Order: sequence, then structure tokens, then C-alpha cells
Amino acid sequence: MNIGHLRPLRGFRWPARRITRSLHATGTRFSQDRRGAIVVEAALALPILITLLLGVITYGGWFMAAHSLQQVANEAARAAVAGLDAGERRQIVDTTVASGVLQTGTLDASLVTVRTGIEDQYYRVTLVYDISRAAMFENSFIPLPGNTIARDATVQLATF
Repeated sequence: MNIGHLRPLRGFRWPARRITRSLHATGTRFSQDRRGAIVVEAALALPILITLLLGVITYGGWFMAAHSLQQVANEAARAAVAGLDAGERRQIVDTTVASGVLQTGTLDASLVTVRTGIEDQYYRVTLVYDISRAAMFENSFIPLPGNTIARDATVQLATF
């Protein structure tokens, strides 16, 4: 079948050409218009930046709590050396921990658990802080290393 003798009507344009020109003109106009670019970029970047900022704040608080707990454990172990027997050492440790925790201002005293023990001539003070119930961490959507922070300090008792 030979269709070479068929000619398009005069003035008829193929719609594909018209659509292509229209799209090209529209695309050129939109590619030159940059008014909404900042909003789109901000919408993509801000959630990531805010998550990073919250992560830095949350982990900074976690490290501050861990360091404060270690400092209080160190002070309590050093103070325990002054005790003459296990009961007196425990009382000194409890008093030192209570005053040390209150001085740091970052730890809630009701969430600190104190454990002590003697092994040979070494006295160990272990402090455990329940961060799962701490006000600063209870609503965090950033995962933390664990539900508790445990720090201990050991001192050698004098032998006579």
C-alpha cells in the first residue's frame, strides 16, 4: 500500500509539534524561575539538620550525666577511706553521694543506686543511674547506649 500521494491539509500542524513547543516554552520559563527553590531545599535539609542537632544535645547530656556520675563515684570512694568499718564506710559513701549528686545539678538523686563492696584490701563504690526515667532522656527519639549508666571507683584501704 503506497500512501505517498496523501498530503496533509493546508494549515494543519501535527499536535506533537505544538505540544513539544509548548512544553519547551514552559520548561524554559520554570527553569529560569528560582523563587521556590529555597523553600524546597529547606524542606529537604531542615529535618536532617534538626535531627542532628537533637542528637548532639541528647548525647551531650548523656556524656555529661556519665561524667558527673563518675566524679561522684570517685569522691565517694575517696571519702570511704576515712571509715573504720563497713557500716561507717557505707554511711560516708551515702552522704557523699547525696551531696555530690545535688551539687552536679544534672542528676536526679532519686534515680541513683549505690552499691559498695570490699575485695581483699580494695573498696569499690558503684553508682547506677536510671536514665530511662530521667526527665531529660525520657522523651528522646534518639536511641541511647542503654537504659542505665553504671560507673564505679575503687580505692585501696590502708593496712595496719
